[in-house]
Amino acid sequence: MVVQLAVAFVVLQAVLGTNRQIVTGNPAAGSFLSVPTTVKRYENDTVLLPCYHHCEYDLSALAPYRYVRWSRDDLLLVDSRYPDLRAPPRMRLWPNGSLEVTEVQTDDTGDYTCEIMTDGGKAAQHHAIEVQFQATAAIYPEDPIDIRVGQILEAVCQVTGMPQPYVKWTMQNENATIPFENERKLSVLIEDRTYSGPLECTATNGVGEPASSSVEVIVNFVPEIEVKSATVHTRIGETGLLECVVTAHPIASIHWFHHGLPVVYDRRIVKLDALVTKHQYYTVQRHQLAIRNLRDADLGQYECKAGNRVGIAGAQLELTGRPMVASFKPAAELSSPTEHNFIWQTESFSPLIEYKLKFRRVLSGNVTPARRNVTLLAWKELIIPSDGSYGPLHSSGYTLRGLEPTSVYEVIVLSRNRYGWSDPSNILRFATRGEVELDSEDTSAMSASSSSSSSVQTTETLEYSEPGEGDGGLITDNMIPNDYFDYGTGQSEGGAWRPASGIASWLLLSVTFAIMKIVVGIKHL
Repeated sequence: MVVQLAVAFVVLQAVLGTNRQIVTGNPAAGSFLSVPTTVKRYENDTVLLPCYHHCEYDLSALAPYRYVRWSRDDLLLVDSRYPDLRAPPRMRLWPNGSLEVTEVQTDDTGDYTCEIMTDGGKAAQHHAIEVQFQATAAIYPEDPIDIRVGQILEAVCQVTGMPQPYVKWTMQNENATIPFENERKLSVLIEDRTYSGPLECTATNGVGEPASSSVEVIVNFVPEIEVKSATVHTRIGETGLLECVVTAHPIASIHWFHHGLPVVYDRRIVKLDALVTKHQYYTVQRHQLAIRNLRDADLGQYECKAGNRVGIAGAQLELTGRPMVASFKPAAELSSPTEHNFIWQTESFSPLIEYKLKFRRVLSGNVTPARRNVTLLAWKELIIPSDGSYGPLHSSGYTLRGLEPTSVYEVIVLSRNRYGWSDPSNILRFATRGEVELDSEDTSAMSASSSSSSSVQTTETLEYSEPGEGDGGLITDNMIPNDYFDYGTGQSEGGAWRPASGIASWLLLSVTFAIMKIVVGIKHL
């Protein structure tokens, strides 16, 4: 019966917890029938810590001890030698030496030691109780955190729970969450205003639901200025309107400058401010400078400056009477292997004086080369008189002659009035017509199914390209995207160029050339 009871307790302790090392004071004291155990229980459960001893000289006796005592973390709990010594609340010593703990609480977690004195000597065995309970989490500091861009954000997540909780940090900026897995202390550089938002720590230990705590992070940053149009075209006598949109926290104060000097406000020059968005972490405001009855002295460079306690930012704007950027328009089929015609359009509130047409040839083995491995010659310039119209919409045309057949060219145009030259147009790339021998490599590139050498009639195409990597895109409808160009000058190319006298002359040429095509077609019939 004794042996069966001992085996049953051994099995019970194996189920309840993990083995711990036995500490025996004197081998003559015999061996323990109980097993060192770590007992894991939830709150309000009952735990029984065994202390069964087998005496070598009395096999019929279970726990033949002179006395037994229990201690926890070196603090005495019960001792059979002192019956008047009261055991702590919810603890009871059984006659066989076991210790019972009822309604266990988190404070009962710890290491427990059973010491037995027998006729053979003294022996000890260690047990442990782990009271498992749901994780808790609390962030410090608790109040909203005001911090500037460039500073280090520090926060601590204080957690409790058994088993030890796993901690995860989450910020508004997702890129900041990865390095802080299972860290109780957070330390992160605030790089920009996107770090504003809730900072949260979550503690998980598998007991109940995860616990979380959060605090607001408010990032103070230098004002950010957005300018819808850096160049504002206008005319004398009209009202000029400059605008900048400012995003900031704290709210920024705005000041306008003209040629480096503060703008003096009066009944003619008015500052207009309006709230766009009032966000929890930033404010967006629209600031305008309205100048009525414009004078020549009002034109020029302006600056919108925004400042708060973090710093100052500025944006440049220009109020000008110069023409707007010209754009090329689709032209009629008047091109030939040695000439190409153009039509462009621009806006100017003042009469135009002249145009500047700049062109250059692209040196390449292909008719329509890609952006890579393209050799460009220097720009050549032509000055083309304006027709003197008042506009504001102005159109003009030009026929460029003396071109190389089966070649690729680039062209841009600028216009001038009494206030100066406009910014250059986008680059227009075109190919002249003609016959060209293509080798097998070029033929394959053009997806032709003919033999390795053939005669191909090229067609006029338009293409644009930007400096840098990548292939150029082909276009056939004269839509010209934004592009970059240089103002390089160099040797001139052979050929003659003849300006047209305005749109009327160009239309007359178009009609004449069309009639000639019809006549030639009839002859072939």
